[in-house]
Amino acid sequence: MVSITSIYDKFQTVIPAEIRKEFDLDKTYKIEWKINENGKVELDFIKELTLEDMIGRYTSKEPIDSVKLKHDFKNGKF
Repeated sequence: MVSITSIYDKFQTVIPAEIRKEFDLDKTYKIEWKINENGKVELDFIKELTLEDMIGRYTSKEPIDSVKLKHDFKNGKF
């Protein structure tokens, strides 16, 4: 599949509908841009995790107060 898009003001572009459907993309994704060893641009779609997504997904050797963590996160301490 080949899709061509334009670059607009402020260097914005559109992700073609076929790509959005193929990768089930929505506004919670970010795009990671890389230049590989051959000088070609590669990109990956990275799902932006919410704090709720992260709670229970990771482990720690130390006890974690998830209520305090959530409060601190919402108040911009991270």
